[in-house]
Amino acid sequence: MNMPNENSVTDQTKIKRYTFAQREGDDFSCVKIIEDGQYKDIIYKYGKVAFAKEEKKDGTLPMKFDYTILKNPNNLALDNQELIDYIGDILIEILDEQIKNGTAIIE
Repeated sequence: MNMPNENSVTDQTKIKRYTFAQREGDDFSCVKIIEDGQYKDIIYKYGKVAFAKEEKKDGTLPMKFDYTILKNPNNLALDNQELIDYIGDILIEILDEQIKNGTAIIE
């Protein structure tokens, strides 16, 4: 996979969490986790992303998304809520960045 030089960072800690990766011939980009930790070097792609039409009672707006793990070099069990929350946080960062720079596609 080709790795661009650009990395996203969290607002407070300035830790590089992920980078985009794309295989030659694919028409989509993947996310490679580069932050040190148990998920380091996992590569995955997002599928459909959707938000609920109404907020929950606590004021949060639930988000659902599909994802596919493409590379799991450490052979971790990845069917857990912790991973879903982690890549969900990355998805929010990506969406926030795209909204700020005007590249978000909203259907």
